[in-house]
Amino acid sequence: MIDTHVFSSAISEEIIAADIHRDHITIQLQSAGTPVYLAFGETAVDATGICLLYPGCSVRVTGDKARRAVNGIEPGDGAGVVGIETTEDVEYRPGSYIWF
Repeated sequence: MIDTHVFSSAISEEIIAADIHRDHITIQLQSAGTPVYLAFGETAVDATGICLLYPGCSVRVTGDKARRAVNGIEPGDGAGVVGIETTEDVEYRPGSYIWF
């Protein structure tokens, strides 16, 4: 599954629900402006937990933590966008473009 989540306010929001069958999840910040803080299985708190600071930054989580509900908070204007990927063999990474 590939999806996006747009934050609607500057409070903790569920980005993706818990799923006991999920083996991994990749979350990537797609918007500029303010960072997004993530929490797994608990409420997200500003300036706490995993921080996606710049557009293109991502985190890939596997195992038990990937099966939990993922919550996020975007403490700025509440308009941050994250991309979510749970499909096998696809992985986002920040970095330069590769030209062939």
